[in-house]
Amino acid sequence: MNEWKQAYRLAAFEIKASLKNFLPTLIFYIAMSLIFMLAFDVYLEGEFKFFDFMFLLIFFMFPAWMKSKEFQMQKMDGDLWTAPSIIMLQQLPIPKNIIVKSRFIIHAFCSFPFQLVLFIAMPLMSENFRDTMTPITYIAFLLIWLSLSISIGFIIVASEAGGNFKTTAIVKSFIYLVIGAVVLYFMFPLLSENGFIHWTMSLATEWTLPSVIASIVLSIAGWKYWQADMRKTMKKTEYL
Repeated sequence: MNEWKQAYRLAAFEIKASLKNFLPTLIFYIAMSLIFMLAFDVYLEGEFKFFDFMFLLIFFMFPAWMKSKEFQMQKMDGDLWTAPSIIMLQQLPIPKNIIVKSRFIIHAFCSFPFQLVLFIAMPLMSENFRDTMTPITYIAFLLIWLSLSISIGFIIVASEAGGNFKTTAIVKSFIYLVIGAVVLYFMFPLLSENGFIHWTMSLATEWTLPSVIASIVLSIAGWKYWQADMRKTMKKTEYL
């Protein structure tokens, strides 16, 4: 617990420096979410095939863009890619474990409030959503997406530890990632013809308790795994 308090104090400096972006980003995000959610009923009726893709892009990628550029991952000297603050903090007598925890606190601050906007907009904007979800199943639905945010979305913060990569290797990795995402996207209809969001709604309504338990387990596992992965990467990366 003491490590988390120290990590929070460390994270507070970067969060304070990023606050100048927070309010305009939040206003833009709310406006975009409301506009986007106007099409949610159309999606639930099976008439908007790219809704899932747009929603996942906003849900997972947008929080990373909220950070100031100087705190985002970028190319440093040679083949080193990382966030400049990762290098700076390691020059100070701060344990790596606290640095890792502080990065997770910062990413959570940049992610959860914005993602919550989308989920508040759903029942407000969609009559079909309100008819489908009860308060209990809505909580299960939120937990499913919280677990996805941690187990998948937090790969972004773990990657900030960076590494020594050649540009060609990064380009290849990006191409493979895009191809993999496209293949998964077009194969998903084999599992559920109504789309990914609709599928998670079905899980929350038809398998409420198992969904809640699985989401909690997935959240804890993702939270611990990505911290361990970031610590491992920081130990093997040559920052100087």
